[in-house]
Amino acid sequence: MADGGTLFLDEIGHLPLPLQGKLLRALEERTIRRVGGTRSIPFDVRLVVAHGEFREDLYYRVNVMPIELPPLRDRVEDIVLLAEHFLARFKREYEMPELQLTAGARRALMERAWPGNVRELRNTMERAVLLADGATLDAAQVSEEDAPRGSSRSTDELPFPATIAELTRAAAMRMLTLCNGNKSVAARRLGVSRPRLHRLLHASVDSMESNDAEDDES
Repeated sequence: MADGGTLFLDEIGHLPLPLQGKLLRALEERTIRRVGGTRSIPFDVRLVVAHGEFREDLYYRVNVMPIELPPLRDRVEDIVLLAEHFLARFKREYEMPELQLTAGARRALMERAWPGNVRELRNTMERAVLLADGATLDAAQVSEEDAPRGSSRSTDELPFPATIAELTRAAAMRMLTLCNGNKSVAARRLGVSRPRLHRLLHASVDSMESNDAEDDES
């Protein structure tokens, strides 16, 4: 489908190594074969790959022109421009009346750390548009969300004294909070796969300790 255009691959580090090998072969031969097909189909695409952990041979194949994209907090001059872009987009999408950012809202946006980068900014603006009750959005409407409901513990606190399994689960939950619930970003910052993060968040402490023990034995 991307033949003659650009193919963007995100979260490629979560692709199993055997499939990375198949991707490498396709890139080397510039042909693919559909599942169940018998004919090799040539393709020509510009490949853009988000940073991740690759097989070494695949990394050197795709690492032709590395592009470093600094985090949003290091591009303060872009924050308001992007916010206004998303504001205009969601006003049209939800057929909202005229909305504008106040000077206070602009300052609040520029002062946030944005650990979730542009995705976090996009979600913030969409939420602000949906909850708008006037013609302007002020600082409070674009500020960071409160801690998840139903939790009386501060997100800065970790259980202590505690087992390694309990501390690991608490740290994973803390990182997820910092990433505004984005599991892909949280997993990347923790240095684990998304399925592993899911297990950390939802497995019982007993099963985590059992798995850790099996890992130690192996």
